[in-house]
Amino acid sequence: MIVLDVAVPVPLNKTFYYLPPKCVDPKNIIGKRVKVPFGKRILTGYAITCLYLEEDPSLKLKHIVEVIDDEVLINNETIELADYISKNYICSLGEAYSSIIPISMQPPKKISKKTKDVLELSYKRYHLNAQQRKAVSTISMNLDKNYYSVFLVHGVTASGKTEVYINAMEHALNHNKNAIMLIPEISLTPQFMDIMTKRFGSKIGVWHSGITNVEKYKLFHKTKTEEVKIILGTRSAIFAPFKKLGVIIIDEEHEHTYKQEQKPFYDAREIAKWKGKYHNAVVIFGSATPSLETYRDAQEKKICLIELSERVDKKELPEVKIISLKERLFKTSLLLPETIDSISKTLARKEQIIVFLNRRGYSPVIMCKKCNTVYQCSKCSISMTFHRNPDLAKCHYCGEIKHLPLVCSVCKTIGVTVFGIGTQKVEYELKGLFKNAKIFRLDGDAVSSVKKTYATAYTGVKNEEYDILLGTQMITKGFDFPRVSLVCIIDADTSLYLPGFKSAERTFQLITQAAGRSGRGDIKGSAIVQTSNPMHYAIEHAKNHDFVSFYNIEIEQRKRMFYPPYCDIAKIVVRNKNEQKVDEDSESLFTFLKALNDSYDVGLKLLGPAPAYIAKLNNTYRRYIIIKGERKKILHFVKFLKDFKQPSGTFVGVEIMPSDLL
Repeated sequence: MIVLDVAVPVPLNKTFYYLPPKCVDPKNIIGKRVKVPFGKRILTGYAITCLYLEEDPSLKLKHIVEVIDDEVLINNETIELADYISKNYICSLGEAYSSIIPISMQPPKKISKKTKDVLELSYKRYHLNAQQRKAVSTISMNLDKNYYSVFLVHGVTASGKTEVYINAMEHALNHNKNAIMLIPEISLTPQFMDIMTKRFGSKIGVWHSGITNVEKYKLFHKTKTEEVKIILGTRSAIFAPFKKLGVIIIDEEHEHTYKQEQKPFYDAREIAKWKGKYHNAVVIFGSATPSLETYRDAQEKKICLIELSERVDKKELPEVKIISLKERLFKTSLLLPETIDSISKTLARKEQIIVFLNRRGYSPVIMCKKCNTVYQCSKCSISMTFHRNPDLAKCHYCGEIKHLPLVCSVCKTIGVTVFGIGTQKVEYELKGLFKNAKIFRLDGDAVSSVKKTYATAYTGVKNEEYDILLGTQMITKGFDFPRVSLVCIIDADTSLYLPGFKSAERTFQLITQAAGRSGRGDIKGSAIVQTSNPMHYAIEHAKNHDFVSFYNIEIEQRKRMFYPPYCDIAKIVVRNKNEQKVDEDSESLFTFLKALNDSYDVGLKLLGPAPAYIAKLNNTYRRYIIIKGERKKILHFVKFLKDFKQPSGTFVGVEIMPSDLL
């Protein structure tokens, strides 16, 4: 009998046999998505191949319910990439396929046929400075040779990295190759589309979570048939199925958003290198504040370093002024007098301002006035955040929303107080101080319609419809507004206090990137940083835009503490809805792993078990075990987790090279 071998996205690292639907040729199913019965559910799977088996009455195989796709979606590259993801990120083949070819993609009623119009590229030539010309020449030379290579373009903010990217894409297209460009945030899509359509016309496709399932399917089809030549998008755009890939660009490569935070925990930067090797393509990482791991690779000549050390047209980097928040003691204003004065003068000159605070909501803490009990989320071990208009308490982790408590649950006192600052509170104060200023707030709460909100923010600030752009970290990267001459960072310490080994690195990156939004046009820029830690090395070196000095200090800290890039890391998470059980089971698992490590002399370092930074999330308690060592050894070691008898109600998962250990 003929059966189909189907990969199903469930955490079982095996494929499953199904019978083809009646009256359907099995060979016409291979490489397509299919609906299959799995237990009591109907799931979407991926038909990899068909096999011939001897008739066996004991085999009670089920039929495929439906063939979803008319066209074949899986090719040899897909198969090899799924295998790579499965082995390197500890997931099943089905889960790997679901990353490459989304389950959610929905075929339209009719796929448009490939158009035969000729690709017309109306490039507007831009003047390149000497450093840009050298960068383009080096990259183009490797493109000409069809030679896999990885570059780090380390350029200060506004040094013209985008122009280098565009020239690399132009060169690839002239060689009849295609290009993928990844950006870290959806908010940057309108800006980059504006730039790229002026240079490449309509042959650009945009891929991110804001497009519909039908749009995804159409774009997947157009990419396969090369109706689009360039894909621009966020993390998952790396899987665009181009047959002839010439260049992959990852802008702001240091951003943690390139790491998938749900299973499978793939890293788009590593996938880019894999695809680069597969296609003999050039991979370009770009950043003013590269990750320590990437910069160390460049220092050790594992990848090629290209430096853009000055801004285009020799514009000055913004002057950064550090102001201690200790001056704010016993004052009600969120903005220090010097910050208020700078905003006032900037508005008087008809120039624009970006105000950054990496905390949304109005106030992050709701507390009883009498006994100081903090109002926490009932499902998570984290305080609820107060939001205004309407007045509500929200959990930013599980999404729970409640009305403000009228009576304290502990002392029964009527009334609560709120303290701490969020973007809503900053907006409220800005509107009070600068009544005529037009303000646009861009954060997770303000985004009701992804496409519409981001486009409104970009076009509104660009066309000078707004004087002040206020928001969280989504406004600190990539935005290029020529009339922004002042950036205000309200509290630079938000990320510095987090108990993670990347806290100092992220603080340096956030300040440098935020400050870099200023002075990008003909107006001289400046930035104000309010902080309680003015002497911290991350803040001191960000003040001077000095990545190398920061790197030299931080890399020594990593070496001393044995953290990446001096080792690889795996994070094992143990979850259970019962707190006592999660403690017991995580201790048992740690004992099991330690005995294994000792008996086989693997040489890995184990830490834990310890509660997660948010120990309870959505009614589930979480404990972490950290493994440090060589990646090859870690991947081999965690395979033994299957020998650990997983207790009922306890879930054990593994994330390879997590973006943080919180």
